[in-house]
Amino acid sequence: MAPEKREWSVPGPIRALLWWPGVAFVLVMVAPDSAAVGIAVSGVALMVLGAIVPVVSRRLRRPAVAPHRLDDRPTVEMPTVEIPPAGRVA
Repeated sequence: MAPEKREWSVPGPIRALLWWPGVAFVLVMVAPDSAAVGIAVSGVALMVLGAIVPVVSRRLRRPAVAPHRLDDRPTVEMPTVEIPPAGRVA
């Protein structure tokens, strides 16, 4: 049996850079004289934001680690069930 494959998703920094064209357009419209520097800075800021946000969200969603306890729950043994072979299969 083949191992189950995980779904692939776009990494956070690249996903954040999808906003870059819109941000660059707004920066050019607002401050055309400093647009080149603003576009470069906004790209770096979006990449940093895309790298930090997933890490922070994983830390916030991580469950608290419970102290290690011995597993002393009762166990149940199931009886063995034998299935007779089929004589004739359709």
